[in-house]
Amino acid sequence: MLTLKNELEQMVFHLGGDLFGVASLDDVAREIAGEYGDTYQGLERAISVAVFFPKEVLNELAEGPTHTYLYYYDVINARLNDIALRISNLLQKKGFRTFPIPASQRVNESKLAGIFSHRLAASRAGLGWIGKSCCLVNPQVGPRLRLVTILTNAPLESDQPLEEGCCGSCTACQDACPPQAIKGQEFHLGDPLSLRLDAQACHDYLANVRHSFGKRVCGRCLAACPWGK
Repeated sequence: MLTLKNELEQMVFHLGGDLFGVASLDDVAREIAGEYGDTYQGLERAISVAVFFPKEVLNELAEGPTHTYLYYYDVINARLNDIALRISNLLQKKGFRTFPIPASQRVNESKLAGIFSHRLAASRAGLGWIGKSCCLVNPQVGPRLRLVTILTNAPLESDQPLEEGCCGSCTACQDACPPQAIKGQEFHLGDPLSLRLDAQACHDYLANVRHSFGKRVCGRCLAACPWGK
């Protein structure tokens, strides 16, 4: 007989997901409350789902933004959001609370973040580690993927995180960053983002790209990462 976790995993793969994991948030509840308030209180599990990006399409970003990348960015986000909604509705029908986090949604122009960290959930679910680029790095495809998260109180068995600091001495993402926003520091839970990223420099650069290209696109750090190449 399938467990609930097995049922969800099969559902994710059937719908086109490439990676599935469950993270326990019990020991980071205080940090989550400090960053996001009480919205997610009582949702102790995070289901993390990834869809891989076509590798060659993303690697083109090493030379600059492309419309092909933008097309698949939207396609993948739509697939992830559909998966998240279906999982959320299934769990709700079984009597559990859920909160699906959209694959790509910024709060506003002044807050350079989303409504919850997909990367935190995915790293704690064992899908990869948060690299020096501040992106999730998966051993199979590197950072060439997109993520979505479903928060829930369903009693799902959690997966184990991978070892932190797997980037080692590599500085490829830092060297490739046009505004030099990446500082080359490894991720450690509890450290402020400012230790690893000059978010305002990244924001300002993307604003300039929008004027010249029409959209906020860079991704050179993703294309430069040796993991997954």
